[in-house]
Amino acid sequence: MTVRSVTLTSRGRVVLVASAVMAAAAWMFGVQELYSLALAMVVVTVATLVWVATRRWQIDVTRVVHPGRVAAGQEARVELSIRNASTRSSPPVEARDPFDGGRRRARFDVAPLGPGETRGGSYRLPSARRGLYRLGPLEVRLTDPLGLASRTKTTASVTSLTVHPAYELLPMATRSSRPEDDLRVSRPTSGSGGSEFHTLREYVAGDDLRHVHWPTTARLDDLVIRQPEHFRQGRTTVIADLRASVHDDDSLERVLSAVASLALSAVAAGRQARVVTTGGYDSGMGRGRRHGPAILDALAAAAAHRPATAPLLAKLGRTGPAIFVTTDDCPEPDLQRALVSTGAAESTVVVFERRRPGAERLAAPGRLTVRVGSEQPFGRAWSRRLAGSSLS
Repeated sequence: MTVRSVTLTSRGRVVLVASAVMAAAAWMFGVQELYSLALAMVVVTVATLVWVATRRWQIDVTRVVHPGRVAAGQEARVELSIRNASTRSSPPVEARDPFDGGRRRARFDVAPLGPGETRGGSYRLPSARRGLYRLGPLEVRLTDPLGLASRTKTTASVTSLTVHPAYELLPMATRSSRPEDDLRVSRPTSGSGGSEFHTLREYVAGDDLRHVHWPTTARLDDLVIRQPEHFRQGRTTVIADLRASVHDDDSLERVLSAVASLALSAVAAGRQARVVTTGGYDSGMGRGRRHGPAILDALAAAAAHRPATAPLLAKLGRTGPAIFVTTDDCPEPDLQRALVSTGAAESTVVVFERRRPGAERLAAPGRLTVRVGSEQPFGRAWSRRLAGSSLS
């Protein structure tokens, strides 16, 4: 527990200033009674400082955030265990727990506790908006009965709350999720030591290099990946346009929510998923219970960025069919360059509309395009567009 020095409260500082004013008035106007009143105020203030400094108390607080990761809009709670570690009854104190860098605070009073007594408590954390939030350190403050002096102790360390973008599970029957049959090379092979695999295929950006089949790679002079039998699922690459020039606060949150929905839906369907952003994040191709939460953690911390000097998604590599998520403020040449960089003609484009009705629409000829109106839920627009799978 970290103990801070005794300080005057705002009320205590006001009392000291008032005593100085009274002393000045007594000297100017010759009113001797004001000297006595000013002296009394100083004596009372000093007495409260001594009282707070000599008071012995030891309150320990244990804090648990449950759960530590939530989707935007879900409830997060802080469970507190407050214990008096002293052999004496504790005085009444105030606990303050800063949240979001001190912009907000949870404040609550702790009534006197008997020796060794433990008491529980809880409060809710605001989790309506995506982000990474810092909580703490929790401070316990003792104030004298007149409220002139205080002493603060830090008892619970800093912890964090991760608020993921809101997401929903969606149907993924699109051309952006291709089967591995498109990539397989007709060379079924068996490994040794029980590590059998289904076939060999060419390397795709995001593949785990531990699966490289080096003898075949050396013979063909090109990377070849061992394709295990249980990896025959489709692949989904989701590309998020996070440039500040195409977003406001609302559209950024909607795009990140859509990216989370698409990636988590692919993982839930047993496919391999990869998320790439224009800000430089690349999750790599992966699947399973750990891959989805790792993507959500990265999206929780994502922010709009200024365009880099390098071309848009220049380092993306040839992903194959992908889902490109942007807004209708994305310049059409940028969109075309991004789609060409994926190396496939079957990519899907998701466009969140921000412009006024009647404005020229962002076009992606020959691509499956999902347009999401400014007031339209993404999940509804996605499902309706897939139901009538004609190209725009």
